[in-house]
Amino acid sequence: MADRIRWGILGTGRQALLRFIPGVAASCNGVVAALASRDQGRAQDAAAKLGIEHAYGSYEALLADDGVDAISNPLPNSMHGEWTPRASEAGKLVLCEKPLARDAAEARRMVDGGRRHGVLLMEAFMYRFHPRHLRVRALLDAGVIGEIRLVRATNIFLMDPINPGNVRLQGSLAGGALMDVGCYTVHAARMLFAEEPLWASAQYDFREDFGVDMTLAGILGFSDGRMAMIDGSFRTSRQGWYMVAGTKGQIELPVAFTNVAPDTSILITDDNGQREEHFAGVNQFTLEAEEFADALLQGRPVSIPPEDGVANMRVIDALYRSATAQGLRVPL
Repeated sequence: MADRIRWGILGTGRQALLRFIPGVAASCNGVVAALASRDQGRAQDAAAKLGIEHAYGSYEALLADDGVDAISNPLPNSMHGEWTPRASEAGKLVLCEKPLARDAAEARRMVDGGRRHGVLLMEAFMYRFHPRHLRVRALLDAGVIGEIRLVRATNIFLMDPINPGNVRLQGSLAGGALMDVGCYTVHAARMLFAEEPLWASAQYDFREDFGVDMTLAGILGFSDGRMAMIDGSFRTSRQGWYMVAGTKGQIELPVAFTNVAPDTSILITDDNGQREEHFAGVNQFTLEAEEFADALLQGRPVSIPPEDGVANMRVIDALYRSATAQGLRVPL
């Protein structure tokens, strides 16, 4: 390992092939050295198309490759709890797709395992690395909109057709709207308030035949009566934004969670009126991969500690408990 890290990719899903691997290819400090599938032919085909040197017909073989420094784990949610610890045991650093685990207890075991083996672990919320969110944080810290009182965040899209084979619709694979897209809104609320919620309440549209929620809407309660209204859904036209309201104004990101290639903006309303700040398009997967690689190369912690993934899962657990109890407020 010299000035760049060598990535190994678990699986050949769309997230890996269409987003993360091209993101690494555009990075300044990483290269995808190996790819694994449980089907050797599929691994070889994907590796050939993407110019990846090594293709493996099992995840175990990739983890045994001494030429791999770090692992990207974009496997279905239910498989994170097995293959992230196995990667840690093999001495590989792990960037694990969101949500980190099936529940907070599993996330805790994953984080503890990474620390025990002395390797980095980070949950892959790529949206956090867009400069817009750093700017929002700076504006909030500067008190531009006063005291933050309310957050609204939504991440929704229309799943059409409804295909039972889709991993998002399989309860056995820990699918569901909250786990797939709603988890971003939970993460954003925690980030914007810069603290953990005290309670959660939620309602959902649950499909018994699939064993997953198709829509979940919730409220998170923070200190001093402050709240966040969050939702995720597979049943509406695409939207993904958040708004922060304070005592002196508000900040809105019309496009908050997708990988933004075009230019984008944030809208600020304060004592000086309304204004718009523009940002050049970036590849958030590239920025995420570069941050993770930098942490390894510089021997420092990652910017988003693995405990953040445990905290996010704790809130998700509470939202599900509340939804199954018809909206009962669940303390955290």
